Formats: sequence, structure tokens, C-alpha cells
Amino acid sequence: MKDEVFIGGWTRGKLRQRSQTELHAVWKRARALHSAEGNHLARAIERLGLPYAEPAPLAANDKLMIAMRDVMASATARSAAIEATLDGLPAMAGIDPLLHDRLGEDYRRDAAAAPAAQALVADLMTALGYVEAGAKDLPARCVARSGVYWKRG
Repeated sequence: MKDEVFIGGWTRGKLRQRSQTELHAVWKRARALHSAEGNHLARAIERLGLPYAEPAPLAANDKLMIAMRDVMASATARSAAIEATLDGLPAMAGIDPLLHDRLGEDYRRDAAAAPAAQALVADLMTALGYVEAGAKDLPARCVARSGVYWKRG
């Protein structure tokens, strides 16, 4: 039996593979369409029983945010972000493994961690003189599913 295909090519299987943040973005876009197809997708997301609400951002004084900032301040993080960029990947592809190695399951399980990390990566890359050049999916080993790729400004 084939999985039902919703607007945008989404299936229940594909939706189950997405993070809370990504599900929220899909749900929000579907609702914004104000169409029967969009509403159908939004209802399917709601019925899956997976978390799709927008996660609350990490507070500046949250222990996880402080630890992520420490990782981002290292020369290793800067090198990893630049190396990923030179390889044609989002800078987050270099940073994500560092965060997971240092923070473990705290990073993987907190729905607000990946969006916070992406914001920190954006700050780092902007400070290094890079500008946004689009978005790409990250390798499967990463906690974050997608990220911005950068080019020299």
C-alpha cells in the first residue's frame, strides 16, 4: 500500500523523519496556504502525534546555550565551519558533530538546541566575513537536518 502524498510531496513517513522545528515550519506553511490541500497537510501533521509546536528558544543563561557558545568560541569550531563551507556544505555540517561530541544527548534531545546552534553558526560566519548563499540538507549523521551554506562576502 502506498503512503498518501500530500501537497509539496510530503508523506507521513517523510514527516516522521523531521525534527520538531522542521515540522513546525511545514505545518505553519501549510496553514498559511489557506487551501484545502494545505489544511489537509496541517491536519495530517497534527494527527501524527509528533511534536510540531515551535520550540521555545534557549535563554541566554541556559546551561546548554552557554556550553554551545563555548564550543563556538573555539578555534576548532571556526576551522570546522570553514572546512565544511569549502567542501560545499553548510557550515553547520562542521559544527554539529562538535556540539554532539561535547554535549551528547542534551544537544540531541532539546528541540531548541539545533535552531540555537544555527543562529550561533550564522553569527560566527557573518563575523568571519561570509554571506548567506542558500540552504542545503545536512549529512544524515547531523542532529540538525538542514543549514545555510555560505560564501565569501
